[in-house]
Amino acid sequence: MKAWLVLSIRARLAVAYAVATSLVLLAYAVFVAAFVHDRLKAEIVHRLDQEVEIAERSLTMDSSGQLVWHAPHSNHDAYQPLRNVSWLDIHRPDGTLIYRVPEKNVSEMADVIPSFEARPPGVFSLVASNGAHLRVLQRDIEIAGQRVIARAALSEDQAERDLATLFWVMGLGLPLAIALAGIGGYLMSGRALAPIAKMTSQARVINAEQLDARLPVDSPGDELGQLAATFNDLFSRLEQSFGQLQRFTADASHELRTPLAIIRSVGEVGLREHHDEATYREIVGTMLEEADRLTLLVESLLALTRVDAGRRTLDLNPIDLCAMASEVAGHLKVLAEEKGQTLIVEPSEPVGVSADIAILRQAVVNILDNAIKYTPHGGLVTLRVAQTGTEAILEIIDNGPGILPEHHAKVFDRFYRVDAARNRAEGGFGLGLAIARQAVEIHGGRIEIFGSPGQGSIFRIVLPLHQ
Repeated sequence: MKAWLVLSIRARLAVAYAVATSLVLLAYAVFVAAFVHDRLKAEIVHRLDQEVEIAERSLTMDSSGQLVWHAPHSNHDAYQPLRNVSWLDIHRPDGTLIYRVPEKNVSEMADVIPSFEARPPGVFSLVASNGAHLRVLQRDIEIAGQRVIARAALSEDQAERDLATLFWVMGLGLPLAIALAGIGGYLMSGRALAPIAKMTSQARVINAEQLDARLPVDSPGDELGQLAATFNDLFSRLEQSFGQLQRFTADASHELRTPLAIIRSVGEVGLREHHDEATYREIVGTMLEEADRLTLLVESLLALTRVDAGRRTLDLNPIDLCAMASEVAGHLKVLAEEKGQTLIVEPSEPVGVSADIAILRQAVVNILDNAIKYTPHGGLVTLRVAQTGTEAILEIIDNGPGILPEHHAKVFDRFYRVDAARNRAEGGFGLGLAIARQAVEIHGGRIEIFGSPGQGSIFRIVLPLHQ
């Protein structure tokens, strides 16, 4: 087994092909040998049987009581003795010989032809005194109204020689056929595995700095082509993930660097010279404010990391989506009032969903906080709950500046900002919508965004209804 595992796949395929071919050829050779052997034996018996039938029809008694051979009619060819057999003799039931062909050279064959033995009619084999292997047919026949016993024999040596020749041909040809099969299998497997060699060579080039490289796809319809296409899809996803990771790292570093730089600069100013108590309080307050921003950023990053790692477990319970929307609106109403905004929850019948209320509530809070943040002073923010078929819908509608359509697919990316300077001034990190999307998606739902610049935005949360 270890030696087998050391072999290359090409060598294994060649060996397997040669072994399979050898087994098929061996089975075919055994079948042919058995078939030829049976046919040769059957041909010998058929020739003996024909000769005995001819003797039964052609032998008759003459006037002296002797058996003689005669032709059926004047135009019939004369009988040619031993055309099909080595010898043929006729005996009375008591074993007395009454006829034998050939009629000449009988004295010379006396020692070769075995003596008569009473036995059941049939075919049997024997070895003559001269070493010849004979096949003998012994059968009861009737001649001129008398029952006699006919024996006919034919040598099996020629058939055995023919069979031996066949065995030699097969024995010499089978190893050659197996060798050719192994060579052919090795060449064909090399041709079949050539795309893998090309893919292996190309795969060595691909690394973290060259994720844009792809494997060659020579035949998209076969299994190797589909494998290469699958790996190319994987590399595309890895390239996208690496890009997102690099952007995420850069954005996270930038967000962490800003409050740290503020804390450092404010602290250095406070230590550089003496200040009164009010100034120190202002310095400490600024440092605590930036520390709170750092804490919020770290907590947001940890929340995203837990979801990405699959460690965030859900405590699912049936909840009323309309009641939860009202509760979130009441919690954030004070933020809307500070900007003179009107916050409305449109009345609705209870809409049940199965959710982890803490996680889903955070998603709604993040979206509603964004709506309040970017809706102008005196604007309107509306929460609307509805259901259609098997889905529950929560819409958060504002009349703010809106979002360009080209940003709709990106606003849920981490650290993405439509207006980076304004968002940073408002205290955001660009993580709220990313957290909201993941919170909704782990519940089996989705977030959609609608709207255009100058007409506000609609964020729609779609969840499966509670069954």
